[in-house]
Amino acid sequence: MFTKTKIFIFNYFLKALNFLPPKYSCLLGNLRQFIMNRRIRFFYSKDLNLYKVKSDNLSMYFFDKMRGFNTYSYGIKERAISLAATYNMNLIKFSENDVVIDCGANYGDLYAWTLINNCKINYISFEPSPKDFKCIELNCKGQNNNNIALSNKTGKTDFYLKTDSGDSSILEPAGGFTEKIEIETTTLKEFVIKNKINQIKFFKLEAEGFEPEILNGSKDVLNRIEYIGVDGSPERGLKAETTIDYAIKFLTENNFKMIGSNIYDHYAKALFRNQNF
Repeated sequence: MFTKTKIFIFNYFLKALNFLPPKYSCLLGNLRQFIMNRRIRFFYSKDLNLYKVKSDNLSMYFFDKMRGFNTYSYGIKERAISLAATYNMNLIKFSENDVVIDCGANYGDLYAWTLINNCKINYISFEPSPKDFKCIELNCKGQNNNNIALSNKTGKTDFYLKTDSGDSSILEPAGGFTEKIEIETTTLKEFVIKNKINQIKFFKLEAEGFEPEILNGSKDVLNRIEYIGVDGSPERGLKAETTIDYAIKFLTENNFKMIGSNIYDHYAKALFRNQNF
C-alpha cells in the first residue's frame, strides 16, 4: 500500500510539474528537493527562455523542462559521473591539454565531468539541435562549440528534433519527432584536418543511431584517436536498431580493441582503445 501511495504521489507530482508555468514548476521542483534534503535548486530565465539547475557549486542550463528536472534530480555531479561511467571513462587517464571531442553533446554533461575532475582539457562539442546548442554555449563557455552535425559527408541534411527525450537525429526516430529542420554536416576527418588536430585523447560518439555514418567519415583520422566511446543502443531509425555490433566490427578492423562495455537488451555502450598508442 505504501509503495502504491508513493507511486501515486510521484505521478501526480510529474503531472503538476508538466502543466504548471515555468516559475511555479521551479517552486514545486525546489520544494521536492527540499523535502528530499537535496541541495539542488531549479530556476527559470524568462530572458533566455531556459531553465537552470544549481548544485555542487556548478550550474547548468537546459531547455526541456521535464527532461531537465529528471536528468538533474540528483544534481549535476551525479548526472556527470553517471554519464562518464556508462562510457567507462575511469579507464582513461587524462592529461592537461588533451583533446576531447563530444559528438551529441546535448547540454554539455561530459564537460561538467571534466570540471568536476579538474581535467584541464581542450573540449570540442558537436550539437546540431539549435535549442540544445544554446545551452551548450552557456554551459561550456570558452570551449570549441559547434552547432553542426558530424556525418560521412559535408553538406546539408534534414534533422529530426525530439528534445523531450534527447533523441534528436538525422534519422527519423521510432518514437516520432516534434519538428524537422535543415542542418549543416561535416566529417570528423574534414574538421580534424582543417583545425590541425594531430591527436585526440577521447572521442565520444552518441548520434541516436547515426554512428555508422560518422565512423565512416572518421576513418582516415582514426590513427589520431586514442579512445573512442560509442553509444550503440537501439536508436537507429524507425526500426530502432542497434549500432553497437557495427561499431565493434568497424573499430576492430581498424586496430581498436574494446576495453570496457555496458551492453544490455535496450542499452549498449562501449569504450575502445587504439592499439597503436
